[in-house]
Amino acid sequence: MAQQAQNDLRITDQFDFETFWAENGRKIIIGVLAVIVFGGAVLLWQYRSNQQMDLAADSLARAHDPASLQQVAREFPGTSAALEAMSRLSEIQYREGRFAEATSTYEGILKDFPSNPLAESARLGLAVVQEAQGNFEAARGLYSQIVESSPTSFIAPAAKIGMARCMEALGQAKEARQVYEEILTSGQGSPWRPEAYLRWVVLKREMPTAAPSGTEASKEAPLSNWPSVLPTNAAAKRKQP
Repeated sequence: MAQQAQNDLRITDQFDFETFWAENGRKIIIGVLAVIVFGGAVLLWQYRSNQQMDLAADSLARAHDPASLQQVAREFPGTSAALEAMSRLSEIQYREGRFAEATSTYEGILKDFPSNPLAESARLGLAVVQEAQGNFEAARGLYSQIVESSPTSFIAPAAKIGMARCMEALGQAKEARQVYEEILTSGQGSPWRPEAYLRWVVLKREMPTAAPSGTEASKEAPLSNWPSVLPTNAAAKRKQP
């Protein structure tokens, strides 16, 4: 114990602080300053980032027309405020029939926010714009791409029924009816089931009524197989003589 204490004291006596500082003091000071500068820069960035987010949110809250929404998207690129502004802008442009501008906005969303869930809605928007302009072949292709690439996406059912509408417009009634049947059998909770059922009924009435036999008869889905789709009062009326 005493020997260890003597050794520690000897080491302390041998340590020359002035010499050590002369050799390493500059490096230590530079290192400390670097840490302080880096920490200050991070804090400043966080402060400015929070200020920017608050300003973007405030600008978005006051934006109610295309010009102000475009300004938000332009002044705060890459932010959630810009994404929401572009989404709202595309809806306005579509409702007003400004299809070229709506297409450009949807494409901007896909370019700037490719991994955001709203990018899926933008893909659907591009197809809807084509359908609204009567470009049914192009719209069908876009709808089909969504169904094939993202079959479990929240927009897949809307894309599927859009694809069927385009098939109808292109005179492909049989194919459209098949898609409607797929929607009807896909699940009870789909909000698209009523529209799919109504279109299925219309196409069934319009198609030739040759009596099926054998295996073909078993493939036909009679109306009685879809009671959950019909409203209660409509079902009652069908039963009346």
